Amino acid sequence: MSVLSIDAGTSACKVGVFSEAGLVASAGREYPILSPKPGYAELDAADAWKRIKEAVAEAIGAARGKTGGIKAVSFSSMGETMVPVRMDRTVAGPCLLSYDVRGMEYAEKLDRDIGQDALFRINPNFIGPYFSYAKVMWLKDHMPEMFAKSDKILLFGDFIGFMLGAEPYAVNSLANRTLLLDIKKCDWSDRLLEWSGIAREKLGRIVKGGVKVGEVSPDLLAEFGIEGPVEIVAGGHDQCCNALGCGCTRSGLAVLGAGTYETYCPVFEWPSDPAAFLNEIHNFENHVVDGLYAAFLYHHSGLLSQWFRNVFAPEWSGLDNKTVHARLEAEMPGKPTNILFFPHNEAPQWPRYDGATSGLFVGLKTATTRGDMYRAFLEGTALYFVDAIAAMKRMGMTPDVFLASGGASRSDNWLQLRADVLGVPFERLETGEGSLAGAAMLAAMRAGMFAGLDEAAAAWVRRGRVFAPDAGRHAYYRESAALYKRIRPGIGPLMKDMNLRGQCGE
Repeated sequence: MSVLSIDAGTSACKVGVFSEAGLVASAGREYPILSPKPGYAELDAADAWKRIKEAVAEAIGAARGKTGGIKAVSFSSMGETMVPVRMDRTVAGPCLLSYDVRGMEYAEKLDRDIGQDALFRINPNFIGPYFSYAKVMWLKDHMPEMFAKSDKILLFGDFIGFMLGAEPYAVNSLANRTLLLDIKKCDWSDRLLEWSGIAREKLGRIVKGGVKVGEVSPDLLAEFGIEGPVEIVAGGHDQCCNALGCGCTRSGLAVLGAGTYETYCPVFEWPSDPAAFLNEIHNFENHVVDGLYAAFLYHHSGLLSQWFRNVFAPEWSGLDNKTVHARLEAEMPGKPTNILFFPHNEAPQWPRYDGATSGLFVGLKTATTRGDMYRAFLEGTALYFVDAIAAMKRMGMTPDVFLASGGASRSDNWLQLRADVLGVPFERLETGEGSLAGAAMLAAMRAGMFAGLDEAAAAWVRRGRVFAPDAGRHAYYRESAALYKRIRPGIGPLMKDMNLRGQCGE
């Protein structure tokens, strides 16, 4: 017996075939991010679907003869992106990514009409323009003919399930990212739908992760060369699937996902005082494990890492990321720097969207080396999370250890530095592809491969080295954090004036 897992990210997908012993075969495809105008960022969902199918066929082919037949398929996907579709399973319009500038004005409207406090009682997230509601409202108001001809607007992972043969649905951990879900009722909010002008009929029915939503169509079974039936199982938000795939099956555990976004994700039961999350500027949402919830504390550190490489190490442009960053680490000093890096090169989305800010190095000297700057860069991206971890401690949510997965977590220096800055231990997971494994666990449970999620985690998750904080360095970084906090109040007014001035010649 085996199951199929599909992890669809912003610019690429990964597909895996899993047996009781773990990953048997995998494949992947990239798909281009389109920018028809400055600030626009979208996918051609029809093209992405074609490439996802290619990866599915390749993974199935690679697994053939190594395991039993595929019994179920599930999905992990990016959170906010939605796809307009028709009921004949064709794509009806553009698929806007979260950081697309379209829809910015609807965040101001939501804050004005509903307000942060009222929204948080319905959907405990913070108002921003990167959630799905803003993109869908923009499509409705600016592409009305296309919107009217669309039968449904589906979140990306649910779109894949629909294209495989399921009837339209919306899994709750993804629906959270629209800001239109009533988390307590586990259903679309009538109040927020009325406010947005988005008809309930345009959206999929809400389901929980791990439930059957359909079966793969006969045409696709034939295309992939497999026998049916193959159940389609609702998956979830990639951060939640990553937490599950890293072993977060119960309250009190937490994971650090180190990808394009560096994300800290604690898992817990329904909080006794949800308002405390609002006061501490923490969101929370449905986990893919029924009855549990997760918070996402995140920053685009991986994206900034690519920026640092491109700007400061262009001579290594032909080398892979792992090699380049290993070389940069070799140039770093062995102790904390007295340089501060403020990692706001792009407007941060968490804890609140902030467009009037900027990236900044403070403390550069003529003697400063590239290695000094790289260590300061790593320190700054870690200092970004100091207040978040402190808030977790105040709410009693700090785990004994953060389970670390993802590309950057392969680096000893990267993990040790985070332990020293944040004052908490990190344990590296030797198991790769947490999101892929998490979605596979949901499919495996439905297929009867394991008796419970704890059994699945015991079979598939391998834990490795623990990185404990150094007390002396942590004390130094606490002083760094106090200095870091003094940057933001001064940079905001300056950036507003610079933005108003614009570029020379405008």
